[in-house]
Amino acid sequence: MNLSLEVIFIIHLIVSFFMAGLCWFVQIVHYPLFRQIELEVFPQYERKNFVTGFLTVPIMTIELASALYLLYHSLSPIHFLNVGLLGIIGLSTALFQVPIHLKLSRHATSALIDKLILTNWIRTISWTIRMIILAVLLSQNLAYSA
Repeated sequence: MNLSLEVIFIIHLIVSFFMAGLCWFVQIVHYPLFRQIELEVFPQYERKNFVTGFLTVPIMTIELASALYLLYHSLSPIHFLNVGLLGIIGLSTALFQVPIHLKLSRHATSALIDKLILTNWIRTISWTIRMIILAVLLSQNLAYSA
């Protein structure tokens, strides 16, 4: 692996592990706490949470761009799997999480909150599998460098 690929790989590792950790926090702590907020005031609370996108969107963009860069320069099956799982995360975000958050910002129900928590497992599991993949790639790169 050449120097520029190594740098991109390290950037990819950092942002991916950050997002995986954030996703686990959201899954285990943040979303379940939504059940503690009174449904009448939940839409106001939810609208204030939109600021989260200012953190996650740029990081997810860097994550995708670096994954595509690595795929383009290697074309290995493991990089295809890495990008495929990012596709699943993106689809889940676009098809489930964003629409549910938008609905919650207008009218909250317990069923919507439960659906948000349930569907977020798609992203949580996908990011976790990606961390295993990236750990394998890291170990291979370290072994190759030694």
